[in-house]
Amino acid sequence: MIVSHKHRLIFTHIPKNAGTSIRQWFLDNVPDAESEQGILKHQTPHHVHTRHHNNYDYFAVVRNPYDRLLSQYNFHVEKHAQYLGRKSQLRFKQVFHDRYAELQKGFSHWLEMDYPMADRKSKWYDYRWCPQSVWTNERTHVLNHETLETDFRWVQERVGVDAPLETLNSTTANNDHSTMKNRLLLAKHRPLILSHLLVDFKRFGYAPNFDRSK
Repeated sequence: MIVSHKHRLIFTHIPKNAGTSIRQWFLDNVPDAESEQGILKHQTPHHVHTRHHNNYDYFAVVRNPYDRLLSQYNFHVEKHAQYLGRKSQLRFKQVFHDRYAELQKGFSHWLEMDYPMADRKSKWYDYRWCPQSVWTNERTHVLNHETLETDFRWVQERVGVDAPLETLNSTTANNDHSTMKNRLLLAKHRPLILSHLLVDFKRFGYAPNFDRSK
């Protein structure tokens, strides 16, 4: 989460939704932008309101839930592979090795293994499994990941900066739900996915079928 007190603007960083790119853009282009002390990277508006920022504007980027889920899986595969190659991680190498071995069994295995733990009533509920709507409220200005270059103009105009947004983590076909390979994977688990993420499809206008239009 990034705050600009001068512009009374707060960026709510939803994981796997171009947040790293936007965070860097703010730090490079908005002099007073900062990660406010005591505010976690992926904090929600509900927690920030307790810090007396009720008169600030909020914005967040949302993404097709299917694409976001695929991105999360591929992120885990890549990061665990990197961890295994780091000498500093030798103490935990067996843990990473075991986890990486599970990830290598594929998306379906990962989903069935991890998704049942995404119980909203559980204290172990991982933010990565939270619906994106958890990070938004009625005052949040929503940008779409699919049209981010255009939608980001709202932010540029809001802070008076024309600098372009550079994408640090590019989207690949592996994270595209409309490819035939991924459509087959997702269709197999569609009831399970919708049981947790249907609220995002409804709130942000994404089709729970595999239409690429949104």
